[in-house]
Amino acid sequence: MSGDSPRKVGTTRVFAAGTILALVISVPMIAVILVTHYVLKTNVMITGVAGVVTLFAAMGFGYKLSKRLSRVQEADSSGQEKK
Repeated sequence: MSGDSPRKVGTTRVFAAGTILALVISVPMIAVILVTHYVLKTNVMITGVAGVVTLFAAMGFGYKLSKRLSRVQEADSSGQEKK
Protein backbone atom coordinates (compact mmCIF):
# COMPACT_ATOMS: atom_id res chain seq x y z
CA MET A 1 0.00 0.00 0.00
CA SER A 2 1.34 3.44 -0.82
CA GLY A 3 1.51 6.10 1.87
CA ASP A 4 -0.12 8.84 -0.25
CA SER A 5 -3.52 7.15 -0.72
CA PRO A 6 -6.49 9.01 0.80
CA ARG A 7 -8.19 7.43 3.78
CA LYS A 8 -11.53 5.78 3.31
CA VAL A 9 -14.64 7.82 4.11
CA GLY A 10 -17.30 5.80 5.92
CA THR A 11 -21.02 5.91 5.38
CA THR A 12 -21.56 7.34 8.83
CA ARG A 13 -19.42 10.36 7.96
CA VAL A 14 -21.34 10.92 4.72
CA PHE A 15 -24.69 10.65 6.49
CA ALA A 16 -23.54 13.00 9.25
CA ALA A 17 -22.36 15.61 6.74
CA GLY A 18 -25.62 15.34 4.80
CA THR A 19 -27.69 15.70 7.95
CA ILE A 20 -25.73 18.75 9.05
CA LEU A 21 -26.20 20.37 5.64
CA ALA A 22 -29.94 19.59 5.61
CA LEU A 23 -30.36 21.15 9.06
CA VAL A 24 -28.33 24.24 8.13
CA ILE A 25 -30.48 24.79 5.05
CA SER A 26 -33.96 23.94 6.34
CA VAL A 27 -34.11 25.06 10.00
CA PRO A 28 -33.57 28.82 9.38
CA MET A 29 -36.29 28.88 6.71
CA ILE A 30 -38.76 27.04 8.92
CA ALA A 31 -37.97 29.37 11.84
CA VAL A 32 -38.47 32.50 9.71
CA ILE A 33 -41.77 31.21 8.33
CA LEU A 34 -43.10 30.32 11.78
CA VAL A 35 -42.04 33.64 13.31
CA THR A 36 -43.36 35.81 10.50
CA HIS A 37 -46.69 34.00 10.26
CA TYR A 38 -47.55 33.23 13.87
CA VAL A 39 -45.66 35.84 15.91
CA LEU A 40 -45.67 38.86 13.58
CA LYS A 41 -49.03 37.91 11.97
CA THR A 42 -47.93 38.99 8.48
CA ASN A 43 -49.55 38.20 5.16
CA VAL A 44 -48.98 34.74 3.67
CA MET A 45 -47.29 36.25 0.61
CA ILE A 46 -44.79 38.20 2.75
CA THR A 47 -44.19 35.09 4.84
CA GLY A 48 -43.45 33.05 1.71
CA VAL A 49 -41.10 35.64 0.26
CA ALA A 50 -39.22 35.93 3.57
CA GLY A 51 -38.94 32.13 3.70
CA VAL A 52 -37.58 31.89 0.15
CA VAL A 53 -35.04 34.68 0.75
CA THR A 54 -33.90 32.92 3.91
CA LEU A 55 -33.69 29.62 2.03
CA PHE A 56 -31.37 31.07 -0.62
CA ALA A 57 -29.18 32.71 2.03
CA ALA A 58 -28.97 29.41 3.91
CA MET A 59 -28.15 27.53 0.70
CA GLY A 60 -25.25 29.93 0.09
CA PHE A 61 -23.94 29.27 3.58
CA GLY A 62 -24.55 25.52 3.09
CA TYR A 63 -22.49 25.62 -0.09
CA LYS A 64 -19.53 27.08 1.80
CA LEU A 65 -20.01 24.55 4.59
CA SER A 66 -20.15 21.65 2.13
CA LYS A 67 -16.84 22.75 0.61
CA ARG A 68 -15.30 22.76 4.07
CA LEU A 69 -16.73 19.34 4.94
CA SER A 70 -15.57 17.81 1.68
CA ARG A 71 -12.08 19.29 2.12
CA VAL A 72 -11.83 17.61 5.51
CA GLN A 73 -12.94 14.31 3.96
CA GLU A 74 -10.29 14.56 1.24
CA ALA A 75 -7.43 14.93 3.72
CA ASP A 76 -4.73 12.37 3.15
CA SER A 77 -3.66 9.82 5.71
CA SER A 78 -0.82 11.96 7.04
CA GLY A 79 -3.37 14.49 8.35
CA GLN A 80 -2.53 17.28 5.92
CA GLU A 81 -5.23 18.74 3.68
CA LYS A 82 -4.94 18.67 -0.08
CA LYS A 83 -4.93 22.01 -1.88
